[in-house]
Amino acid sequence: MKKIWISLLVAISLIVTGCAADNANNTNNNANAGVEQNEEVSKVTIKLVKDNGEEVISEEAFEFEAGETLLNVMEENFELTTEESSFGVMITAINGIEAGIDDYYWIYTANSEEVLVGAHEYELKDGDVIEFNYSKYEG
Repeated sequence: MKKIWISLLVAISLIVTGCAADNANNTNNNANAGVEQNEEVSKVTIKLVKDNGEEVISEEAFEFEAGETLLNVMEENFELTTEESSFGVMITAINGIEAGIDDYYWIYTANSEEVLVGAHEYELKDGDVIEFNYSKYEG
């Protein structure tokens, strides 16, 4: 009889332990799902244009995380060539379109306004519209 009680107690404790572990996993999964659902997705639209918008090369929206810079998102989504300068990191080619050919260069604006920092310093904000303009330098 003693063996039956011990076996019964062991079985009950295994069942209770298993149920507790399942509840803990479900609680954690539900908590994580809530966090994911509550997080807002930030988006930026990046346009590549030529000659002040006369030709649209591409236009696409991308998701990004808080604190990301324009250069981070560009590196994740475009084929870039960059070089270090006294101003910081300069983008010298986007998707194979190189700056410096026939005096054409990449200049970017954010929300139709001139930006005075490099892409490596520009911290994106939700809803930003970035336009990289491949145009001739008239100096």
